[in-house]
Amino acid sequence: MTWYVNGEAIDDKDIHGEAEKLRPRYEQVFADMPAEEREGQLQEWSRENVVEAILMRQAAAREVPAPPQEVVERAYEHLLAQAGGKDAFFENTGLPPDQEDRVRRDLARRLQMERLIAQITEAVPEPTDKEITRYYEQHRDRFTVPEMVRAAHIVKHPTPATDPQQVETEMRQILDQLQAGADFTKMAAEHSDCPDNGGDLGFFARGQMVDAFDAVVFDLQPGEISDVFRTEYGFHIATVIERRPAIPCPLDEVRPVIVKELTEAARQRALEQFVDAEKAKATIEEK
Repeated sequence: MTWYVNGEAIDDKDIHGEAEKLRPRYEQVFADMPAEEREGQLQEWSRENVVEAILMRQAAAREVPAPPQEVVERAYEHLLAQAGGKDAFFENTGLPPDQEDRVRRDLARRLQMERLIAQITEAVPEPTDKEITRYYEQHRDRFTVPEMVRAAHIVKHPTPATDPQQVETEMRQILDQLQAGADFTKMAAEHSDCPDNGGDLGFFARGQMVDAFDAVVFDLQPGEISDVFRTEYGFHIATVIERRPAIPCPLDEVRPVIVKELTEAARQRALEQFVDAEKAKATIEEK
């Protein structure tokens, strides 16, 4: 049995290729679905993608004039140049060198498709101020500079040849001196395995350091010194120099990002509506 789109047969290898392209992400998202059911749905979705691609290509051939030969030739030469020359292009694609005409035909179709997409999406209006403000309010977490701390640390990295307990003891001796008033920067420069800048790590947000480090440092107040603690990198003593609370970005600063995202979403909806309309009037059958 073969599927047909307006009389054009779908090559099974196109569906298989689409399925293999989707498979890694698909199997990750639907890992809990029974294997047989998951595979059936993957094949169905892959076929739908191929059908939609054929409908778009058919519409482009119908509604967009074929590009001039000189335009196709320029695109072809650019394609070869990007690949490092004709020989490299055909070697990389696995096509025989006598398939130049086929490559040019594919390029012409691609140019027609690009023009069709431009025609469908060029009428999409810019988002209104109301839409921009609503999007900003709905996604405030995305447009917020997170809480940050500027911290310094003293660290010692145990090696296979050292006794971790001895390293911890050394670190506790350093902590005793700090608690007695020793300068943190000087102690880091003298005793830390990472003495640069007196152990100053600069500002960072949660998630930039390992979890065990974040868990300690983000609980400290400026000037407070931690106990000795361990991470996968060794034994640490940390202090916070400064804290910055989370700050929402002003709307005017993120407006270009929001406009771009809303416009892209509107263009995608316009494409989906076009494909749905093409599908509604198409003859898609298996026979």
